Amino acid sequence: PKLSVLPKMGVMRLFYFMLGMTGVPSWLVISFDIGAAGFCGAVLLLVMPKQVLAQSKLLRTARNKLRKSLSRIWELSLQGPFFRITIWFGRKLCRGRLSSRARPPHGFNLKADHTDEVTVKFSPTKGWNPFHEESYVISWKKGADHWTERSLNPLEECEDLSGKEKKGDRFKFVIDQLPAFTEVKFRMCAVSFWGRGPWTKEVAVTTLAVPNKGFGFTGRLGPGWEKTGSDKSEYSWIQTRNEIHIKIPVGKDLKGKDIKFKALPTRIEVGIVADGETVSLLKGYLAKKINPDDATWYIDEGTDEGRHMLITLFKLEMMDRWTRVFDGPEHPEIDERHVQFFVDPLNPGSLGDIYE
Repeated sequence: PKLSVLPKMGVMRLFYFMLGMTGVPSWLVISFDIGAAGFCGAVLLLVMPKQVLAQSKLLRTARNKLRKSLSRIWELSLQGPFFRITIWFGRKLCRGRLSSRARPPHGFNLKADHTDEVTVKFSPTKGWNPFHEESYVISWKKGADHWTERSLNPLEECEDLSGKEKKGDRFKFVIDQLPAFTEVKFRMCAVSFWGRGPWTKEVAVTTLAVPNKGFGFTGRLGPGWEKTGSDKSEYSWIQTRNEIHIKIPVGKDLKGKDIKFKALPTRIEVGIVADGETVSLLKGYLAKKINPDDATWYIDEGTDEGRHMLITLFKLEMMDRWTRVFDGPEHPEIDERHVQFFVDPLNPGSLGDIYE
């Protein structure tokens, strides 16, 4: 029989054909049998109930490998020239009407880079539709202000971080002209031909602070500040080329024997002894490493700062620009672009070697 009559065969004729009908080359019979068996086995493996898969590790492994293989075949087909031309024509002719409903991006995270800039990273939530097109809207506000919105074209305004093989999977862009040292809330949504999708969850980030004249800032003290006799609950710090100086306000009645101090390469602990117990005044992991053996402290009094505990830490790496003393949200971070050092040949090592 000729191959043109194969579609007209019934079930029994097809069965006899699989066994090898007269006149059909054996290689064709074997190829057909292997292909049919592989196709039926793959379909059966994909639709197999979870109860059956749970009883066999071999079946679960085979199913996972099959899914990965099919996914890879689909990805490779998307990179083919014929497929790309088809998608390009479909998008141009239909002008977005073939797009799906927009869904919120995922992997939405923020990082404050400077006093007025925040870097935003996100990944599109892709579906099965290759004709889908979408842009984005980023929205932000501070405090009780109204939301400010900005439209984004990912192909023109975003940096693609996903590489050549998975182009369009991860994007990055920068929001600027933000107020310094301010908590700002952000949210984002995708926009297709059919309108906006849902917003992502709101994410808050605090922009970096402008450092003081000593290239430092302030931070929050622990609960022990109430035992110091001072009404100030914050410490201040400055830095030089090789030192960090921390000033903690204390009252006139606090003595050196009431203070417990401990320095390690990556953390320090300061406590106040009150009523026989040590209450934490300042402790935490340092932003960078120090030389703990050289750490010193004493109680000093100045015209501007008043009475205070002065802690001196020596940087492990000289000329290292610290953006904060401790890690954690209660210790604000400064913008290191504002920190510059120079060597004073007449007095190297003093606070005078700071320059902006």
